[in-house]
Amino acid sequence: MKRKLRSVLYVPGINEKAMRKAAALSVDAVVFDLEDSVLHESKGLARETLSRFLKDNRGEFLGKYVVVRINGRDTEFWDPDWDMVTAVQPDAVLLPKVVHADIPRLAREKLDNGGCGSTRIWCMVENPIGILKLETIVENGLADGIECLVLGTNDLIKDSDIDPGPARSNLIPWLAHVTLVAKSFDIPVLDGVLNNIHDLDTLKAESESAKAMGMSGKTIIHPLQVQTVNQCFSPTAEELENWRRIVHAYAQPENAGKGVINLDGVMVERLHLDIAERKLRDYHSEV
Repeated sequence: MKRKLRSVLYVPGINEKAMRKAAALSVDAVVFDLEDSVLHESKGLARETLSRFLKDNRGEFLGKYVVVRINGRDTEFWDPDWDMVTAVQPDAVLLPKVVHADIPRLAREKLDNGGCGSTRIWCMVENPIGILKLETIVENGLADGIECLVLGTNDLIKDSDIDPGPARSNLIPWLAHVTLVAKSFDIPVLDGVLNNIHDLDTLKAESESAKAMGMSGKTIIHPLQVQTVNQCFSPTAEELENWRRIVHAYAQPENAGKGVINLDGVMVERLHLDIAERKLRDYHSEV
């Protein structure tokens, strides 16, 4: 995936006011949700509302990745949700509580049969068995179009009865494992939400930790969280300048055949050049 996915906003598929507001926010992706944020008795209305909204307003989301989160395969809403998804043809569909490789495969069949061959698959990782089986799920699901992993930390905490601890210290090994799997198969992973929309300090800390771990971005639930997350998952001026210096240094004729160079007292290898070039490409930055 070449798109930036720093901030990914969940919006209830039944809340037309919130959906309209999302179009004007500087988020990289919007997940229109038919699952957790919609009550059981309102699922049908949410499908109708979201279908009508996207058909009438899809053009307002140019530049944003449009994703629909459907209900699980084990619910009565699975098939009706797919009818709506194939009608609106989002950029991706987000599958909840993925615990088996069959689920992305069935999703691919639904998409292909509905004429949505270009729609990709995102998978929620939100319970212990999903983490335990994640390597198999992703390895088998790449051919089905798995493009991104999304951590559902609220459900993960609920289903495991884990106390996250200070700064999510008890949860970090699990988050790191999910990131390791994602990196092994070269797909992005997104951190879970922070429920306290006013606690921007914790949001910043979680985002910085997730970025340091290798995550591409963070899912959010409120416009107040957009700026903090975008800033945390964007490179600093110092980072950009350092990457450019490495690229420029290796571009000098005297360094053409060198594996290691001394850059202002720091020994830099060609692996650092590879990192710098990749980072500049990832952030669409000029050298």
